[in-house]
Amino acid sequence: MEKPKLPYDEGRVGMRNLKDVCKAFQFKQWSIFRSKKTLWGDFLKAKYCQSSNPVSKKMATKDSLTWKKLLINRPQVEQHIQWKLQAGNCSFWWDNWLRSGPLANFTSSSNRLNNAKVADFWEEGRWSWRRLLEQAPANQLSNILTTKISPSSIYQIRQFGSPTNMVASIVHQLGKRLEKKGSGTDSIAHIFSSGKFAATVWSSFAATAGMLPDCSSLQTLLQQWWVVKPRNAAHKTLLQATPIFICWNLWKNRCAAKYGGKTTNINRVKYAIYKDNYKMLTNAFPQVKCPAKWAELIQMCERCVHDIKVNTVTWIRPKDQWIKVNTDGSAINNPGRLGAGGILRDKSGRLVMTFTKPLGEGTNNRAEIEAAIFGLTWALELGYRNIILELDSQLVVHWILKKASPQWSITTQLGRLQNLISQVQNFKCLHVFREANWVADALSKHSHKTTSPQVYFNIQQMPKEARAYYHLDLLQMPSFRRKKTKRIKEPP
Repeated sequence: MEKPKLPYDEGRVGMRNLKDVCKAFQFKQWSIFRSKKTLWGDFLKAKYCQSSNPVSKKMATKDSLTWKKLLINRPQVEQHIQWKLQAGNCSFWWDNWLRSGPLANFTSSSNRLNNAKVADFWEEGRWSWRRLLEQAPANQLSNILTTKISPSSIYQIRQFGSPTNMVASIVHQLGKRLEKKGSGTDSIAHIFSSGKFAATVWSSFAATAGMLPDCSSLQTLLQQWWVVKPRNAAHKTLLQATPIFICWNLWKNRCAAKYGGKTTNINRVKYAIYKDNYKMLTNAFPQVKCPAKWAELIQMCERCVHDIKVNTVTWIRPKDQWIKVNTDGSAINNPGRLGAGGILRDKSGRLVMTFTKPLGEGTNNRAEIEAAIFGLTWALELGYRNIILELDSQLVVHWILKKASPQWSITTQLGRLQNLISQVQNFKCLHVFREANWVADALSKHSHKTTSPQVYFNIQQMPKEARAYYHLDLLQMPSFRRKKTKRIKEPP
């Protein structure tokens, strides 16, 4: 029965084995799941791979049949999947970017829940020696360091803080048009980087910015500008936009000379680049007076400072016949190990009870909701029906008040919380800054040191850190919250 399925050149019919066809499609299913962004792929990752990489995920009896089939085929397909480093978004431990298998296979420590990306081990476009020594397997350091970081297009440089998609797209399209012509005086390298005219323009602007331009390639020049750490919003805008303005004006100069009959003038190009920067900064930061020279302009942007807004934050006592429940969730990594904590206080700010509760593993939003559930449950058990719930997560507050749609993965927990709220006679849910929620924050962090829920009904039982914050709240001691505003001002 197997002979008709042999190939034509062996004198057979050439029919395909249906088992092989089905197996091939199953392999392709895992390949698409790993390498492409699809709706069903996002659903499976959200359901099964919230805290671990698909390669390290273990099969569970409660998993769906589709997911089990994928995991069965995983070992055979993964050995043929290799990842090329571009933006560095692949998994450092579990994706085969070294061409010798996942790095997790070369270490004895468990990295099943370690979702570090390759880009996390880069600093300014190079491998971070310090991070590699701390975490990477010693026997693979030489292979890692010899692996080149070479973005294949301008889009991959955006991880260092590139400008908008529109401007980057313009440069990318120009590059595609010129690359077809190869080397020569009209190549992308000559026009934008290695040509004498282009190199002079780049050097003129880079020197005043404190950089030594490397005109070997356009990608290198863009990286030099975009990896510089900005000192403020104006400086960041200037560093991101200037190389794009240089490329754009070099291109306009080339077209004007080739098709418009104009003579090439380096001073005209440099002034046009400065003028573009001047207009951009004037529109973005109208409160700053921009100087008339490039050197003065970039020096002023480096010295500009953000306005600082200072707010006083104080925990406010509830009104008569009300009780206030402050809760907080804590996550060591996100997703990672979770804990919850909270405190119930009466109208005089006196302690009713506090709690800490370890929650296993999950996301920080789940920890926030579980903390609120535990706090409300105790408030109802103690007979309170006028309850104020305060959290420092504005997103979770919006979910509770139904001002925003929650993630599907936590709808069950939110349903339990809404069921408790329906049992309350008068209910308020408020967002507060962390400074007004220090007690709950300290209790949630203390939960990581416990193995079971802990409930305290007097001050002496409370953890030391939470007790200190409790006394400050009791005295109505304010905290000062400093925040940089988007508005910048000229240097003094």
